[in-house]
Amino acid sequence: MIINWYDCNCSYGRVARPSHRFAHNVEELLAEMDWCGVDRALVYAAGSRASSPVTWNPVTAGLRDHPRLAPTWAILPPSTNELPAPQDLIGAMREGNVRALWSFPQEHRYRLDFSTFRELFPLLEKARIPLFAKQNLIPLKELLTECPGLIVVAVNQGPHSVERYLRPLLDDFPNLYLETSGLLVEGLIEEFCERYGPQRLLFGSGFPDQCLGGSLLRLAQADIGDDARRAIAGGNLERLLANVSL
Repeated sequence: MIINWYDCNCSYGRVARPSHRFAHNVEELLAEMDWCGVDRALVYAAGSRASSPVTWNPVTAGLRDHPRLAPTWAILPPSTNELPAPQDLIGAMREGNVRALWSFPQEHRYRLDFSTFRELFPLLEKARIPLFAKQNLIPLKELLTECPGLIVVAVNQGPHSVERYLRPLLDDFPNLYLETSGLLVEGLIEEFCERYGPQRLLFGSGFPDQCLGGSLLRLAQADIGDDARRAIAGGNLERLLANVSL
């Protein structure tokens, strides 16, 4: 069975306190992907999370020369005027072929809600731009309630089971997706597919916070059908990105 692995959650670049194993640059990231068998990746510069998106978002422009890598940017509250105004940001995304955004509320010290992003989120909804959110599920409920049309991908949820928080949100908010780097407990992927189908799961490694091959191995060994495995491994992400209208 041929599977195209498309990692939705990885980064490259050195930060002040790097993980034990990380990619200094794009070439090292590609080598790590080759070693683990990952075909493509949706990538952000590590400094966009650890430092300032103002400085590090533009660094991903260099990914244009690497067809296996697609750039993503991190957002900041529009009211601080650190990044381009929302409409200008969408225009810059169009020019840079950026089709997804990241939110790091804890690292960048803001609330991920409509009040903070009232100028940006309606534009993301209209353009169908996915927002990858490194946020606990309890605060995410507020965002999903205020912006039910926003496509939100919850990342790094685990490795302990969060089903008691997660399932009510999945039941109520069809635009909520889940990235798999935290789904390492045996049976979680299988139960998700049985209850909700595979369409809202996206393969992500969480590299370099986690080993790039860990969640790949868990998904490869999951007791699900081949069509479901292919969808989670990359098909679902391809569909989301293809639906973006910049």
